[in-house]
Amino acid sequence: MRILSIEISAFRNIARQVVEPGPGLNVVLGSNGQGKTNLVEAIAFASWLRSFRTSRTSDLVASGGEAAHLALAVESGGARRHLEVSIAAGVRRASLDGSPVRSARDALSALVVACLSPDDPAVLEGGPDGRRALLDRFAVLLDPPRTALLSRHSRLLRERNALLRSGPEAWDEAQMDATEEALAAAGAELLAVRRAALAEVVARLPAILAPLAGGPMPVSIRYASRWAPREGTAAPAGTAAQLRAAMREVRVRDSALGYTSRGAHADDVEFELLGLAAKGHASRGQRKLVMLAWKAAEAAALAETRGEAPVLVLDDALADLDADRQEAVVAFLHAHEGQSFVTGAIVPGQAIVGATVFRASAGAFERV
Repeated sequence: MRILSIEISAFRNIARQVVEPGPGLNVVLGSNGQGKTNLVEAIAFASWLRSFRTSRTSDLVASGGEAAHLALAVESGGARRHLEVSIAAGVRRASLDGSPVRSARDALSALVVACLSPDDPAVLEGGPDGRRALLDRFAVLLDPPRTALLSRHSRLLRERNALLRSGPEAWDEAQMDATEEALAAAGAELLAVRRAALAEVVARLPAILAPLAGGPMPVSIRYASRWAPREGTAAPAGTAAQLRAAMREVRVRDSALGYTSRGAHADDVEFELLGLAAKGHASRGQRKLVMLAWKAAEAAALAETRGEAPVLVLDDALADLDADRQEAVVAFLHAHEGQSFVTGAIVPGQAIVGATVFRASAGAFERV
């Protein structure tokens, strides 16, 4: 799988550009603010139909413009595909080979992007919502129809929260029972999906991390839930029953809180590095290495699942790393079987050798 060309119009500071990347490593160089991240954000948006930087589509449209436009020629599954995306305030429209794309899973059938954004290492230090999003995004890449499960779970959670806020005297008992039963079933299914996706990463990450770190760097990653049984101790139906009972037990308390306190939406992914919790102990460089290895593990799992490597995007990947670690990351990228993109203000000289290099300047990209 690779991008043959991408035409970008009125996307952030990119007025109009056609970029034809190479089949292997692509290096995008340039000073801060020149559009390096905008280019790889456009690539990720074409796959995910969402940005890794903002939830507002209006942020993506160039100042003074009405709409941004992306057109990509992609080689996928041995065939040439054409993907187009139009973006305006509150609007996104896409087509694949001339037919309308109704959801991100359609776009993912042609283009899969595993992307490390500059903000991803911060999820190890932040709240659990960022770590859940990291895992959910990968779960969808593995199986795009899972977007429907995530949407259903979010809708049912909003429904229960709305009932809770109406107060115990006002809610309809039968409606609350039905909502909780459906939410528990979706939560149990989401739990199984997340655990399976995490297992794919955990099986690959240590072997990828060791050469990047220059030696063994013991890392432990586990799914943490206050309501769910340990993995393998209950069938999905039993897990759903357990969650349904837990929600019923705390209905009155949740009503006072105004939100649902038990469920998959409150779970976490816990990271330990060198025997210590990554949160509060890992350095910036260590967090970067762990997230680089996570994305590489994603790419390896996706390649095995789909039979071809996804496009790997590493934005500002070498920042916060010492010279030896930068060299190790560059060696990994040169060995990566699929197409990849790495951005940076400065990259080691060995990254350029054998790579396709673009210099970014004021939203323009010159192949050098």
